[in-house]
Amino acid sequence: MKLLRLLGAGFSMSLRRSVAFRINLVFDVLLAFTGLGTAIAAVLIVFTRADSLAGWSKAEFLVLIGTYQLITGLRSTFIDPNLSWFPETGIRNGKLDSYLLQPASSLFLASLSLSSPLGLIQSVLGVGVLGWGLTVADQPPSAGGLLSWLLLVVAGMVVTWALSVLLACLAFWAPKLQLDVFYHSAWQLGRYPTDVFARPIRVILTYVFPMALIASVPSAALTHGPRVEVLVAGVLAAGGAAALAALAWRAGLRRYTGATS
Repeated sequence: MKLLRLLGAGFSMSLRRSVAFRINLVFDVLLAFTGLGTAIAAVLIVFTRADSLAGWSKAEFLVLIGTYQLITGLRSTFIDPNLSWFPETGIRNGKLDSYLLQPASSLFLASLSLSSPLGLIQSVLGVGVLGWGLTVADQPPSAGGLLSWLLLVVAGMVVTWALSVLLACLAFWAPKLQLDVFYHSAWQLGRYPTDVFARPIRVILTYVFPMALIASVPSAALTHGPRVEVLVAGVLAAGGAAALAALAWRAGLRRYTGATS
């Protein structure tokens, strides 16, 4: 509960700072609409020539895009403001020193204390596209499908956070290493179902760099119904990724000597 209160307080402060610059809100809305509109237009163009793509119908693709946009917005809001610049601000500029002196988890403070509320615009648009996809689907989702989707979205967010922490932890050993470009490029693959890729890439996106858990797996659960083995695998993947991120953070802290030492 203490960490939740800290998260709420940090979000409230960030929201007040964001609304102070209202022109930014206008541009963020325009950029969000442009990016999402481009993705939807590409899908609609494809489905003017085909009824399905890699076994996915137009409605299922819309659900996938909506789910991806929802998680992307949450990532932009709560994770990126903290970890995208961690090697520079946390390690090289010494901001991590102040986190280590606070009476709270240094991992929480370094990865979730800041937020960018305007990123939620993407999530709101994603929910709209998700609803559109469910409206044009042949049949509405079941209650089990909705619950499975929600659980897998939470698991996907945990994996997203853990991957970001693991990449940030590399700065403890290589402070000048920048993998943001690679990470953002790989993240873009999450807007497509893994079935459209060749088998080697599917394996990588499922087991090595689990982008499949971000959008494809929750979307399939929502449109086709829950599968127990998928739910169990998603929960285990989230728990394993979080534990690995915590271990990497502790190992990094043992190596860290402070920016002023």
